[in-house]
Order: sequence, then C-alpha cells, then structure tokens
Amino acid sequence: MKTIILILLSATLIGSLLYGQGFRQVGVAPPYGDNFGGIELLGPEEKDASDAGRGLLAGTDIDNDGKIEVFVTSYADHKVYGFEQTSTDTFALVWQSADNTTTDSHPRDIKTGDLDNDGNPEIIFFLGQTLGPDNPEAGLQVYEWDGTDDGYGAEPTFRADFYSVLNDSLSQLSVENFSVGDIDQDGKQELLIANNGNNAGILGTKDGSTTYSEDRFMILSVTGNFGEFGTTLVEEFAVSPRDHDKDGEIDSPFILGGGTPTDIIICDTDGDGLLEAACSSYNYLAIFFVEATGPDAYTLGATTVVGPAYPDDTFTLGLSAADMDGNGKDEVYLAGWFPEIGERPLYMIKDMDGDATNIDADTELSTVGTGAAYGCTAVPDFGVVVGGEPGKSDITLFELEGGEWTKSVHVLSDATSGWAFKISDAFDSDNDGNWEFGIPYQAVLDSVDTNNDGILDAVDPNENRVFRIVEWDENYVSVKNTTLILPSDYKLAQNYPNPFNPTTTITYTLPIENNITVNIYNFLGEHVTTLVNNELQPAGTHDIIWNALDKKGARVPTGTYFYELKYGNFSQTKRMTLLK
Repeated sequence: MKTIILILLSATLIGSLLYGQGFRQVGVAPPYGDNFGGIELLGPEEKDASDAGRGLLAGTDIDNDGKIEVFVTSYADHKVYGFEQTSTDTFALVWQSADNTTTDSHPRDIKTGDLDNDGNPEIIFFLGQTLGPDNPEAGLQVYEWDGTDDGYGAEPTFRADFYSVLNDSLSQLSVENFSVGDIDQDGKQELLIANNGNNAGILGTKDGSTTYSEDRFMILSVTGNFGEFGTTLVEEFAVSPRDHDKDGEIDSPFILGGGTPTDIIICDTDGDGLLEAACSSYNYLAIFFVEATGPDAYTLGATTVVGPAYPDDTFTLGLSAADMDGNGKDEVYLAGWFPEIGERPLYMIKDMDGDATNIDADTELSTVGTGAAYGCTAVPDFGVVVGGEPGKSDITLFELEGGEWTKSVHVLSDATSGWAFKISDAFDSDNDGNWEFGIPYQAVLDSVDTNNDGILDAVDPNENRVFRIVEWDENYVSVKNTTLILPSDYKLAQNYPNPFNPTTTITYTLPIENNITVNIYNFLGEHVTTLVNNELQPAGTHDIIWNALDKKGARVPTGTYFYELKYGNFSQTKRMTLLK
C-alpha cells in the first residue's frame, strides 16, 4: 500500500478566472516502472517515448458496485490495467488484460459499451497492428463483465482480427481512437473505428470486388452474443479518405487530401436529431461527416473537406463534440498537434445551414485559442479541457463566456517526464457538483539525466505519473493524500504446520474489503477443492483450515499441493506438503 502526498501548485490564471480556482489532484498512479506487486509494467531500464500510457477511460462503473473505475493502456506490455476507487482517496488495481506477444505500440484507446446488447457491458480496445495468421492475438479485444465484482475475465470474451472478418481484409489495424454508441438509433450500439492501415488494399476481397485503401473509417455492429458460437462483426459502412469511391486508386476528391484516420466521434452538428460521425484525418486536420439517416443507413457528406489547419499540416489525437453555446447543435473541437509549442490552436467547427453533410461555405471554422495540444474534451456549461504541451503537466481550460473564449493554464505538480496525450470525458464521482477528468501520461521514464551530466538518475515515483484524476474546485486545497492498493498489499502467509497431517491453517491478509477465492491444486495443477468461493470478506487477517479433503470429501494422498489466494484476475500461490 502506498500513500502519496500530492502537492498542488498554484494555477496560472489568464482571462477572467478568479483567484483560487483550479484543478486539484484526487487520484494518481506512479510510473509504470514501479512494480505493481509483482507485475512489472516496464522494467528497471530506461524507456523511451513509445512506452507508458497513451489512452485512459475514467468515470465508469461497469460492474455496478457504485465505485468509479479508471482503465489505462500500457505501451510497454500491451495491456490495459483497471483501477477502482474503493473508498475516499483510495484506488485499487483490480484487473489487467491478458498477456500477449505483440510488439506493436498498442493499445492506444479504450472504451466500454454493450455491443451485443445483452445487458452485460464490455471493456473494448484494439491490440497489435500487423494482422494475419502470424499475429493471431491482434485485433479487436472485448472483455465482457460476468456479473461479479470486477469480473471482466482473464482472457478476451471475443476477438476479431479484421483479417478474416471483413469482406475486404485488412493487413494492418492501427487504431488511434474509436467510439462506441448507437449512431443509427436502431437500439443497438455500433463500433466506429478510425484505422491507420496500408495506403492501398493488399489482401483482396472475399466476393471478388476491388480492394481499396486500408486507411478507413468503419462503422460496425455485432451479430449474436459474445461468448457464443457464430458471433461476428457486420460492416454497416466504410469509407477511405484516400479512395472514397473504393476503386483501388489513390485519387481522393477530398480537396485538402485525405490522410491517416485519427479519430471518429458521434455528434449532431445540425440539430436535426440524426447523428453524424465526425471523421478526422492527419492532413491539415481534414475532417468530414457521415450522417446516419436510419437503421444501418448512412450518407457520406460533401467531399470538400474542412481543413482548419491549412496550409500548415497537422493532426489531432482526439476530437470532442458538445453544444457549448446552447443553440441545440453540437460543435466539434480539435486540438492541433502542430505547429510550434505555444502556438497550437484549438479549432471549432460549427454548422451554419442545418445540413451536416454540407460542410463547404456553410460551415464556420474558427480558432478558439492557442496553446492547446493533443486531445481535448468539451463539457457544456464548463469548457474545453486540453492536455499539456510536451514535457509539461499543464491543463489548459478554454471557457465560453458571453460569446467570448477565455483561456487559463493550470499547472499540476511536475510530471518529470511525459505529457498528457488525451483527456477523459468529465465525471463527478463524489457528487459534489465539481467535474473530474482523467489524464494519462505518455513517455514516462524510470530514469532521466536530470543534471545533464550523462548519468541517468532514478525518477521519484511521487514526482512522476502515469495517470491522474483531477477535479475542478473553486477553493481547492493544497495537499491531498491518495492511497494505492496494489496486489503486493494482499499477503498470503506460509501455511502452518508445514509439512502437515492431517490439517493445516492458511492465513491471508486483505488490505481492503474484497471478494476472495481460495483454491487448492495438486502437483499437476489439477483443481482439488475450493475453500473460499468468491466470498466478500472484510479487510484484515483471516485463517482457514484445510483438512486434506478434496471437493468430493475424499482424503487426498501424500504429496505436494498448492494453495492460491485470488481476487479478480490477480492471484498469489504458495506450496505445502502433506505427509502421512
């Protein structure tokens, strides 16, 4: 168990904000270089900017236990880690996705939803990049809640590789961002994907049609239920910004060029009740809209693409849409990566004629302000929150007041290395009326050359982050204590006596109340019996006696046995010996 003292620096205020307002930290995780109770997330050696967290989802409660969750991605071991707020200012690591062998820089984004519409929500992300038989773990990963506390499974409930699922197969699936939602309002959620694939289609189609560029925006749905035979994905719509007519030629009519897809979000920019997919590409922040006109029916918007950054090439790591001005229509907000630090604009795209598919002269393009970076999230009646610039842990807040935008920069305690790529949607876990945001950090190092002398110095975990939760507070405090519960805080003692005959006592200590299972296995790894079966037990030390009987009540033979303490998909195991 770790208690972290968080020192909050004063906010740098610009514009009309009052003194004392700012973001205070209410949750934090140390760098991935730290060992989470035997789970080495990075290792002791220095890591470069391709490691650490790029995506984060915060504010969910998919197991319906009343405790907020934070899911954060890891470049280093290509996993997703799940934390849960177990009590005030306390977070526990409660889940991790399965081990894998991929070497690509994924996963990058994570969402939750109920794609098969069975009432059991899922954790959803993409793993790997190169598809095909040589990389069987790559593709869509779905972990479905099993109805128990933190019960998301140790292996995916469903996986789709996009090599065999689609008619026009993909050789590369690199998803920076994706969305989950019922865009066509048919009562079932869709999966919206912005895929950075190969420029041209190279694998061919099942029906003999022309293959086209793998740089695609796709809208997919699920048939069947996860975990059942025959469940698959159905392509409802797909378009390539490089080859919109799918003739195999890279001759996009998109006026500013269609490049690598970067994000796809659901919005209603014309206020007509029909939802759109806002699709952004790398080149000049090129963006176009696809409107869902009915169940599984979609209309591609004008091929004259809005490019707010033209003639400066740039891209975004995340779109956001919200009705900030209260006119009944969403605006789309884009935080530009380029140009130089300090000049990065936050763009706003606004429909003016009531037709989302017409985005030529009847669309307002404007710059809200500069100094933005990477992804953003827009919250009505609050503002647009953007992550900090490279090497900084700043949060930039743009507020709309009286038709004018004001900007304020809020400085958190130093991240030492790394920067915030994306910002989670707003949530209010403590119901105090103050918005909270999850912030992931990428390029977090275990060691840095702080003195510029060629010697790497260890980074203090208290001054380096992988993710934060921050809360807006008009009168925020200066110090906040946050406790992290890690797997190493669960203590499994050696049984006593050992060797034993005929009984032995197994002792374990729980740092917090949790559902616990205690299993016995023989030397071959075969299950012998369960002493505690997913039982909710209070924090503290517990004893349980095993009388050397199996699950049928028969006495087991002399030999070596293993006892396992398990919670969620974490476990500890020790060996014991039965003598007769």
